[in-house]
Amino acid sequence: MSWMQKLYQTYEAVLEKNISAGGEPLTPVGHTLQNAHIAIVLNGQGDFQTAYVMPAKTAVMLPATESSENRTSGEAPHPLADKIQYVAKDYADYGGSKKAYFSGYLKQLQAWCDFPFSHPKVQAVLAYVKKGELLADLVRSGIFHVDESGKVLGKWESDDDAPPIFSVLPKTKGEIEFGSALVCWCVEIVGDAHRETWTDETVQQSWTDYLSTQTAEQGFCLVTGEEAAISAMHPAKLRHTGDKAKLISANDTAGYTFRGRFESDKEAASVSAEVSAKAHSALRWLIARQGIRNGDQVTVAWAISGKHIPSPLQDTFVELDLDNLGGSIGKAEAERQPENQEGGIDWSDNIGQAAAQIIKRKMRGYRADLEKHEQISLLMLDSATPGRMALTYYQEFLSDDYFANLDAWVDDTAWYQRHSIDKKDAKKSDKKQTIWPILPPSPYAVYETVYGKRGSDALKKQLYARLLPVIAGGRSVPLPYDLVQKSFQAACNPNGCEHWEWQRNIGVACALYKGWRARHHDLSQRRTYPMSLDKENRSRDYLYGRLLAVAENIESYALYLAEEKRATTAERYMQRFAEHPFTTWRNIELALKPYQDRLRSRNKDTGSRTIGEIMELFNTADFTCDNKLNGEFLLGYHCQKMEIARQIAEHGKSKPNETA
Repeated sequence: MSWMQKLYQTYEAVLEKNISAGGEPLTPVGHTLQNAHIAIVLNGQGDFQTAYVMPAKTAVMLPATESSENRTSGEAPHPLADKIQYVAKDYADYGGSKKAYFSGYLKQLQAWCDFPFSHPKVQAVLAYVKKGELLADLVRSGIFHVDESGKVLGKWESDDDAPPIFSVLPKTKGEIEFGSALVCWCVEIVGDAHRETWTDETVQQSWTDYLSTQTAEQGFCLVTGEEAAISAMHPAKLRHTGDKAKLISANDTAGYTFRGRFESDKEAASVSAEVSAKAHSALRWLIARQGIRNGDQVTVAWAISGKHIPSPLQDTFVELDLDNLGGSIGKAEAERQPENQEGGIDWSDNIGQAAAQIIKRKMRGYRADLEKHEQISLLMLDSATPGRMALTYYQEFLSDDYFANLDAWVDDTAWYQRHSIDKKDAKKSDKKQTIWPILPPSPYAVYETVYGKRGSDALKKQLYARLLPVIAGGRSVPLPYDLVQKSFQAACNPNGCEHWEWQRNIGVACALYKGWRARHHDLSQRRTYPMSLDKENRSRDYLYGRLLAVAENIESYALYLAEEKRATTAERYMQRFAEHPFTTWRNIELALKPYQDRLRSRNKDTGSRTIGEIMELFNTADFTCDNKLNGEFLLGYHCQKMEIARQIAEHGKSKPNETA
């Protein structure tokens, strides 16, 4: 129950510091979030004033009992705001097809109003619902329309625009069930400018006080270690208002949920109602505020203080503010950046080398906001069925360790990653610009690279679950080799995807291989690679990668001069080249001759000198070896390509020429 204890402590800390003010609210004890459809306005005496349809998917905070919060079927009324089948005495008179539960709703509301510290707004609602004219008032207000027999229309067949209620209520076979519309209350009292009961903290406190007077089964709370009122049913709606999956549930007394290990469900999970409500409320608040969602799978990293903590699965690119990088990058780095024609710095062109340092500097800023020994918790949730949710990962860290592990991920896997951004003040036809910041690949980019068009939600969840402990665990946790191999295969196949996808795949594959070597289980095999072109690297794989990049550039430049647009021989042979580099290189080299002749006839450099320089670095036995290349081949290939691009940018050329 460590995770629940941390969530309970987080709730208390957030409430004390009022962190949720103005943003996503914490759910008070005895309350739940639910989508509302109709708001009815009353005066202080409980007289009907008007009604209106709420915007679609408007979630409101409403008082709830343990039974009503967890209801799936049967009678379990909410104390104040509820569906029409509960709050309307005349529901059946207007053709309601569901079972009416008005008497149970009225009895519970009356009990609240008999409480010595009940609220005048709740008293007004009680006075109104007793009149039994709720649906009649809604019909007169135009919220609902009736047919010739006086029954509420479930389907709009007129040529006129349908009333707003038809756009907010769910439909079954094209018809709405008006009894499912949730009604919330506005009460206008002289001198009180706050009429919405669902945001009135005094109404919320009144219900909480009433709830505390109700008798409940006492037991030992596993979180606080004290005797307290034990929760029989635990909250749901963690990821959204329609979420029915629960983290704690032991109502399966016939199966083997807990039998064989415990005698009763109380022994399996004995948590006080207060702790359960607060812990689940804190988790709901954290998910809405800083959770990383992947379908039903959610990842949250948080500190007990409630201060923002970056998630390991967050795309680091979103941390780069390209409009305000001057302050992030530091004065010394800014002074080294070249100016554009307007006298300012074009950060989109110069962000590459500095990106990883900006991210690490931001991480240090997050760390500085925390107390020295403050703990950080990290969990992942997922649900295999609509009713049950699992805690698939949970780990606690000291803040220094947590951010050190995130820094290690940046150091180990940072590589050129392709991103497309919008240019400032550019024409619509030239709006997009490609940049290559040096960053770790995002989990989504890894998923797209590894699985491509074969991907599915299940595979994506599985991948995120595998990456989380790797990113958060530090250098002691190696990268899965199968991901490295699959990304390598994708990067070596430019013919199987769009050109921009292939460019992305290369960046991801290089990052994963670099990280795998940095965390290799065999310490003698560990190696770090520089981001710049390593002209001293004599590795066979690295040199073959450089050769392929140079050959590709020679042909692409010749095609550009001839105004031809097609894939180069190097690109078409890349997959085969990775399998049999020596024999394939001979074919590529022969195919280059016509393009080199074309360049020579135009007094352009043919690239022969650069090829010769690379060939001289080969050991003869390495060059003639025709075995498969490993991931280092891609590092050499990509570094050579980025070096060519850097030289072109320096010389202001409009099209690649590898000797520029």
